[in-house]
Order: sequence, then structure tokens, then C-alpha cells
Amino acid sequence: MTEDIRPHGKIKVLDDRGFSYLPKLLREEMNAEKGDYIPFFINANTALLIREGTSREEVLKSLEVLKEDLKLRWKEKKTK
Repeated sequence: MTEDIRPHGKIKVLDDRGFSYLPKLLREEMNAEKGDYIPFFINANTALLIREGTSREEVLKSLEVLKEDLKLRWKEKKTK
């Protein structure tokens, strides 16, 4: 299933301590600067990064948009 997903990028863990690089695209989208905190939720299959201070309603609305976007991407790939 993961081969059907075309992500915008990847987060690379740089060392054994777990330090990683957050791509510029994500930093810009989240208005994150050095020293900022980026809250996240995680389960066995996904991780969700959110802007600090985002409301529950905004998170849920964003998840619906993302869900529909993924459906379209998967549909487009099947028709190619």
C-alpha cells in the first residue's frame, strides 16, 4: 500500500539520539522557526504534525481535507 502513496518528502532521522531534519516545506507550512515546538500525534501507521495552538475543530477539518486528497491521488494513480 505504501507504494501507492506519493509523499511530498521524508523526515530523515540523522543519528542514534533521534535527531532529525524537518524539511523546509513543512517548516514553512507550519510557520515553524528554530526552537519552536511542533506537537504531534502518532499511532502504528501514521504521524500527524500540527501547529501549536491549533483547535480540535481545525485538526479534524484538516484531516477530512487530507483524507479526500489521498482518495483523489490514489484514484488518479489507478487510472494511469
